[in-house]
Amino acid sequence: MADDKLYHTYHGTDEYESRTAVVKENKQGFYVVLANNGLRVDKITCYEKSVHWAESVAENYVDEILNPK
Repeated sequence: MADDKLYHTYHGTDEYESRTAVVKENKQGFYVVLANNGLRVDKITCYEKSVHWAESVAENYVDEILNPK
């Protein structure tokens, strides 16, 4: 993960301000790391998808559309 490239960091607002999503890329492709209150909740791989797909995953998480268990 040290060689992974950071693309974007998303932060929730208002009642979702505790949520953060980070879009990164490694040799396999894009992935999104989800966190709540600074603690990692999940990692969603988007290896077969575009950066735009990964960004949508991140936005959906911080807007509480996506709620991993």
